[in-house]
Amino acid sequence: MHRTIAKQNISSRWVDARAVLGAVGLRVALVLLISNPLSVGCRILDRGQRNQSLVSARQLSLRGTEAYQRDRIQDAELLFTQALTQSPYDERAHWGYANTLWKQGDKNKAIEHMAEAYRLSGRNPDYAVQLGEMHLEIGNQEQAKQLSLDVLSANRGHANAWALLGDVHGKQADWSSALECYHHALILRSDFPKVQFAIAEIYRTTGRPERALATLDHMADLHVAVVDSPDHLLLRGLVYVDLNRTREASELLAKCSERLPAEEWEKQLAVVEAQVRCADLVQARMAIGRIPEMQAGTKQVSYWQTRLNEDFLRLANATTPVQGGSEVVWNGATGADSSIKNNYLAEPPKMPRTIR
Repeated sequence: MHRTIAKQNISSRWVDARAVLGAVGLRVALVLLISNPLSVGCRILDRGQRNQSLVSARQLSLRGTEAYQRDRIQDAELLFTQALTQSPYDERAHWGYANTLWKQGDKNKAIEHMAEAYRLSGRNPDYAVQLGEMHLEIGNQEQAKQLSLDVLSANRGHANAWALLGDVHGKQADWSSALECYHHALILRSDFPKVQFAIAEIYRTTGRPERALATLDHMADLHVAVVDSPDHLLLRGLVYVDLNRTREASELLAKCSERLPAEEWEKQLAVVEAQVRCADLVQARMAIGRIPEMQAGTKQVSYWQTRLNEDFLRLANATTPVQGGSEVVWNGATGADSSIKNNYLAEPPKMPRTIR
């Protein structure tokens, strides 16, 4: 009996103790809430505001992407800027703003925003490849290589990452490694004009113009629109020059020169050099005239301008043909001079007298 009473007393005391502890815990919680009334509420409110800002930013980013795809660059830039003002956590806004900056030539800032888009997206592989392409464009080969390897370490089936790695090896003149990477990309994606074009360029550079032409023909069969692009016209023209098909080369190079944007003046110089090899001096002079004046003082432009002037002067002085054996002699220079052979001046000299 005494034991039962003792157990009842202990049980009642334990219940009282738990009640007291519960009351104390409640008081502590109330004290904490009263002492910092905004702690919980502010977090909830901040999270709600951040989510709402992010939703607004993404809506603006969608509109910006649509404007960018329609080549309305200024409208796209404004929309992406507004999106970033709404929320700096929208990776799509950073991506779009990076693209508009890149188009306008602000490449370092574009890379900063693309890197942020890559980070916020949780290392999106497509963003990684585009960031790598940007790095490669400004000469950061190691960064581009590392980004491509990062993607391939997680996904060996990413064709664009293989293409990027091929581009890196190409910049380093490691032609065999570049071709290996490009062929990996083509295995994954057989219809890949950019890679096919790069392969053709390597074949031409390494002295295999027939294989370069076959690659270009295959690419043209798959993509008819590519045929009239300046890059394709230039490369095919250069291949024709290598194959001694000068008439076809001259036609393509003239078209390429007309269509090249002013900022791609170095490609215009490549056209000039090829036209001189074809002895098409009039077209070469027209092509060099399309190079912006701000580039006229560069060493390469000055060289080709001087070279053309000398060739034209030599032609202008060669006005009296003399029959000498099986060759025509122009003021002592034989017609075998390949730098002036088969040229037509815009304003040709007077027809020479026939010596009887």
